[in-house]
Amino acid sequence: MRRNWFSRALTGLAVAALIIPGTVAAQTPGTSADLESVKAYLLEHVGKSKAGTAAVLEHAQRYYDLAEASSFDYETLWETDGPEIVTLLAEARRAWVEDASTNYELSEGLVAGVPSLAYYDVWIDAGPSGEDDPVNALDVFVTLPDGRVLEKPGSLYHYVTEPALWGTRDDFVGLRVDMDDDGAVEIGEALPDANAFLGAAQALDAATAELETAAQAWEPTPSDTFTALVIMIPTMSGYFAEWKESVFVAGAQNDEVRFVGVSRLADVSGILQGLDVTYGNIQPAIDAVDPAMAEQIEVELGDLLTFDQDLFAQETAGTQFTPEQADQFGAELQSRATGIAGQIAQAAALLDIPIQEG
Repeated sequence: MRRNWFSRALTGLAVAALIIPGTVAAQTPGTSADLESVKAYLLEHVGKSKAGTAAVLEHAQRYYDLAEASSFDYETLWETDGPEIVTLLAEARRAWVEDASTNYELSEGLVAGVPSLAYYDVWIDAGPSGEDDPVNALDVFVTLPDGRVLEKPGSLYHYVTEPALWGTRDDFVGLRVDMDDDGAVEIGEALPDANAFLGAAQALDAATAELETAAQAWEPTPSDTFTALVIMIPTMSGYFAEWKESVFVAGAQNDEVRFVGVSRLADVSGILQGLDVTYGNIQPAIDAVDPAMAEQIEVELGDLLTFDQDLFAQETAGTQFTPEQADQFGAELQSRATGIAGQIAQAAALLDIPIQEG
């Protein structure tokens, strides 16, 4: 679970003297962090993510209605409505990737990094399933329209909706079909189980709505923004470990049900973009006490983002990276990210801004 990565990263930063339990409201007078812009950024992308989950839900409801009309006989459904289903699934996947997931990743640095919001990241995007991690799995459930209950299902993006949309869990599949008539049934060539698809989409949309409400109520402090950066920047190794195990590196023969809709490299890019925006809004405060440090952090954080975006561009162009390369890249970025977070923690100390525990 990602929160475990945070704990290890914080330990390596040697900033224990800065860490205090809970949220601290008192801040250094006169800090010039632009907190209104930080919140506006969060609300913009959480709002766009919510629009994306609503679109996925709309497609899931339409698919459910078609399946119900065929008495949930998926062979009949395919014979009767095959062309519409191919289009419907393509549109649902596009909404999941481009609208819902992409905008969530752009906001995740704040959602996961601000302790008062971090629960939503575990629920929506980062939490393990009870099967994978019984101790740390969030104790929630998803009820499907047919009455089935998914207990401790894991993150709604990657353990629930993604497998339903791309057919990576057998119990979420109604029928596997060769949709493109190339003689092979590949990842994504599956009619979802209509109950799993609709129930998953309902759960994701409802959870995102709750996140949006929490984000609207959030009153950011300098401590929140500095904490988010210190916690979230040094999480590279965990993301690259997931990338290594995904279809994008390990290949289609692996049994990972997650991270098939979009590469983890794209997710890392989104997170780093959000953190870069967040840093830009607090940089004036650091510049006031140590201009050289403020500039160095800006340059190094930008380089970290560029490094990941370059890898993603190569992957998109057809480069197949090896597991060994994934380990190498993850270790390099983790080292650089830990250094950047350490500098931000030092800046927080100069400003007398406490870093919160997660």
